Amino acid sequence: MVVNAPDADVVVRSSDNVEFRLHKKNLECTTGAFPPAGTPVHMDEIVRLTESAATLEILFQFIYPRRIPSLESLDFDSLLPLAEAAEKYEVTGFVYACEAELRKFLRTNPKQILEFSVKHNCTELFEKIKPIMISMDTPLSEVIDILLCNLYKPWSLLRERQLLTLTPSRKRW
Repeated sequence: MVVNAPDADVVVRSSDNVEFRLHKKNLECTTGAFPPAGTPVHMDEIVRLTESAATLEILFQFIYPRRIPSLESLDFDSLLPLAEAAEKYEVTGFVYACEAELRKFLRTNPKQILEFSVKHNCTELFEKIKPIMISMDTPLSEVIDILLCNLYKPWSLLRERQLLTLTPSRKRW
């Protein structure tokens, strides 16, 4: 279902050139990253976004008061761009829905979920992925460029404790 309101007052174009006709008031009320409804926009002006039409079609359904679409059937490659867009445009309810669905992919896409959780300060998601990646014996070299300084030290200490627990005969220096 393409969001295409006949009485729209703003036109948004996706990266693959699909246009969405929306109401500024809905954008203002449900997002934190679009201009207020009072901002003048001419209907011949088009707001260009970097997301695909498939991503925006689902995202924009969250800005209208209707039953929200289920995300359960989405694969990881469709869900992650939605989660990124929800964060980028600050669609709060959608952010939490995406985070809940991302949990299904903790074991299959741990590194991408780690990157997402750190980038967007998703503490709960980070805390869920941390022990999984450590138990998978993910080398520190794979996470050093992802983790912020304040996260790297506790991560590495927890990883070391985990490794010592798994291999108690290791010599300590």
